[in-house]
Amino acid sequence: MPRLLYIVGCKHAGKTRTCEVLIPPLRSQGMRVGTLKYTEHDGFDWDTPGKDTYRHREAGSMATGIFGSRIFAFSLNQEKYILAPHLDLIRIFYQSIDLVLVEGYRRGAGQKIEVCRPGYSDRSIAPPDDLLATYGENLFDYSRPHFNYGNEALLAAHIASNIHCLEEV
Repeated sequence: MPRLLYIVGCKHAGKTRTCEVLIPPLRSQGMRVGTLKYTEHDGFDWDTPGKDTYRHREAGSMATGIFGSRIFAFSLNQEKYILAPHLDLIRIFYQSIDLVLVEGYRRGAGQKIEVCRPGYSDRSIAPPDDLLATYGENLFDYSRPHFNYGNEALLAAHIASNIHCLEEV
């Protein structure tokens, strides 16, 4: 069953970009990586050029999904499903995945990577105890490992070596 890692940060801090740059080095670590995007919108376009889920898939996500308060959508082998949200669906659609990067869902109870970007990250998002690491600019003193832009391979290695700490679905 997959493990979950939440990618969080303020609006426009670079969460989608973080997923994009983490997928290739995580896959090179031998992991099967999927993504799940959280949206606060009731309706959404997805898997279209420029959209976050499209960018996830282009970066190499093996299973891509999006969820909001009322609906889910998943893509496996280019087949699309619109479904009602339930944790069992993650177990079904991501059953062959080792790690799911959950973008933008702050309320998740598991470990998080907080993305920090000057001009956008005006406050910390995650409680320090929930952080596996921070990524981007070192804007807040968390006493947690920090990885600057350009160090995605090191961040991926840190994630891989701590995968046992991540919530298993």
